[in-house]
Amino acid sequence: MNIEKVKQKIQSYKDEVKELHPFLRNFFAYLPYTKHVEYTHGNREYGSDFILIQEDQILLKEKYIGVVVKSQKITQSDIENVERQINESFRMPKTIFNGQKKISLDTVWLITNNKITTNAKDKIREYFKDRNVTIIELDYLTNLVLNHYKDFLSNLTDNVFTIENNHIKSSGKFPSIDTKGKYLGYYENTFREQFIFIGNQKSQTASIYGGDLGWETEIELSMEMDKIDYLFSEDEILWISICFSNMSSRNIIETNAFFTKKLSYTS
Repeated sequence: MNIEKVKQKIQSYKDEVKELHPFLRNFFAYLPYTKHVEYTHGNREYGSDFILIQEDQILLKEKYIGVVVKSQKITQSDIENVERQINESFRMPKTIFNGQKKISLDTVWLITNNKITTNAKDKIREYFKDRNVTIIELDYLTNLVLNHYKDFLSNLTDNVFTIENNHIKSSGKFPSIDTKGKYLGYYENTFREQFIFIGNQKSQTASIYGGDLGWETEIELSMEMDKIDYLFSEDEILWISICFSNMSSRNIIETNAFFTKKLSYTS
């Protein structure tokens, strides 16, 4: 398994509550000796987003771990809020199992799927030098996932192929677009100019991006579109028509005739 691929997937969870928390909740359940994962995020979390109950195999008793989760890079300017959460985690008693059991934490993990600056780590370690605090940033988290969360690895699909950008730097970078569930197409003409087709089957619309146009330029396509300022060659229009007709289950001859009128040099 490609380590960078796993790391990129973990780092892609930008929404802390909707994306990163569900991922971590599943991940924690795979950690050795974990008996219970309690999701405590909310108004009465008192610092910790999760509480893990693990079995101490040496002392044969339960130990309680609070988890403070951040989805962004943690810098020195973020330390005040992080310190507050860690302090609350240790100082405030926690109730688990729907209020049936009150506990105090033995350890706090600070987890981010991003980076923590050196200054920020030094401050946390100095401030909590008498407490059991573990810092888990992206690289460390990736290693833990690779070792313990095998189901996550099996769910990662391999790319069919990877496309290298043929265009100069002034063409910009391809914008970040959610391609999940989309119809995708790729085209490269004889001049090695590249185009990407991203179709939305639900809305019956699509977008074209091209390096020669500037990757940030989006050309919106639909069967109700007007003629646009960007013009394409006959071969490029045929590719667009094939992608659109497959995506929308439309007749290729009718689709090609329509886009020839809207996108060609001659019409």
